[in-house]
Amino acid sequence: QIYNIKAINLSLGTPNQKYTSECNSSYTTAFANARNAGVVPVVAAGNDGFVDGVSTPACTTGAVRVGAVYDSNIGRAAWSNCTDATTAADKVTCFSNGGKLLTLFAPGSSIVAAGVTQSGTSQASPHVAGVIAVLRSNKVSPQETIDQTIKRLQTTGKPITDHRNGLVTSRIDLLAATSALSIVN
Repeated sequence: QIYNIKAINLSLGTPNQKYTSECNSSYTTAFANARNAGVVPVVAAGNDGFVDGVSTPACTTGAVRVGAVYDSNIGRAAWSNCTDATTAADKVTCFSNGGKLLTLFAPGSSIVAAGVTQSGTSQASPHVAGVIAVLRSNKVSPQETIDQTIKRLQTTGKPITDHRNGLVTSRIDLLAATSALSIVN
């Protein structure tokens, strides 16, 4: 790997298409090739509010599928397809797609970058891509496989219960994920 790329973020998707199991898509070969090269495809799960499915390309085999939680309490939050009467840090947003395919949660509302505030799973997935890049860097965990890195994030992350479906999925926690690792100088 000439450029030492560890993760790619895909903040895109096809709205109103729900997948409850992994799918073959035009991204299947690209994701397989990326993983074979040691690069993790991280994909926004979608913002349709599906409680039991994700959009495409998040459904594609090999994707790390990311849903959104609130970063803090912002009070009542109305979105184009749903409303959260109350919000709190780590509460799953009503717009986030979810279900058994979801890999991880990350803060996705309301995220401020370059002076602009945005919300969506497209705000959550870059957090995960960044954390994966740190964990997979040559100085942090050079021997760990992609699947081991993902499992590390799932086992060290904060367990979040999706109030809409009762499923528990971890919210990333970089400090916890790195606490057991010995950093290589």
